[in-house]
Amino acid sequence: MSVLTVGESLGLLDPPAPGPLRLGMPLTLRFAGAESNMAIALARLGVGVRWISRVGEDPIGALILNALAREGVDTRYAIVQPGRTGMFIKWREDGRTSVLYHRRGSAACDLCPGDVPEQALDGVRVVHVTGITMAISQSAAELVLDLVARAKRRGITVVFDPNFRPALPDKPAAAAARTLPALASADWYLCGLEEGNLLWGTGTAAELAQAIPIPSVIRLGAGGALVGGERIPPAATLHVTDEVGAGDAFAAGFIFGLLRGWPPPACVRAANLLAGRALLGTGDWETLPLLEEVEAELEALA
Repeated sequence: MSVLTVGESLGLLDPPAPGPLRLGMPLTLRFAGAESNMAIALARLGVGVRWISRVGEDPIGALILNALAREGVDTRYAIVQPGRTGMFIKWREDGRTSVLYHRRGSAACDLCPGDVPEQALDGVRVVHVTGITMAISQSAAELVLDLVARAKRRGITVVFDPNFRPALPDKPAAAAARTLPALASADWYLCGLEEGNLLWGTGTAAELAQAIPIPSVIRLGAGGALVGGERIPPAATLHVTDEVGAGDAFAAGFIFGLLRGWPPPACVRAANLLAGRALLGTGDWETLPLLEEVEAELEALA
């Protein structure tokens, strides 16, 4: 395994067409989660990736584990426990996607440091974690802090995405205070401009880059991304069907470049390419490409 990620995956009810929720409308059953989205993206690019979480002993949990296994993601350390797997609903109105979570008390809220045994880190080159895991429970936050500290001691690169979710519900000040200790062990901080400004109390991309205490990549939407003071434009004009999941694909593309030893601007170009593919569909990961579909494009970006 080259990459390890830890976090909750949930069942997803997803309308096939835009518009407000209404009685009797069809909903497609999917699943999603920041970390499992990223894991699938990397697995489709031929990267060995391990996902650790807890799911309920219910049909949704079984669906998630079976689908991840089919995608080539290693789930051997995932825990199935009595209780339920979280769910959420999303819908798209006026060009923007909204989400409604039903995750309080889900199995993943019981995540704790002991869920990542030391042998799960053997051979791992990159650990990917997000602030959303730290937000779901105190024990899950402790897991993230413990994991990144152990990764740092082993010399493993740590990529941190704040993944701020007001709909949890969560507040910027609380999220910032909660996640700041993790950055002492992190190597890269990946965030969107809007969420970053909320968390760091800044107003521009330049101010945000200065405020973040470790190397960062700031996603600028249609403007591409900022790394090391350089703006990297998107790979192409973006068609947006649903923006949810694009940040996770971005993280996967960036990590793919890190594993190849590419310089940061090239890693961001790969990240932009993957994010653009995620924007094409209403699912969080279903439109992500296989390596053979994008290998030539990726190598050209290096």
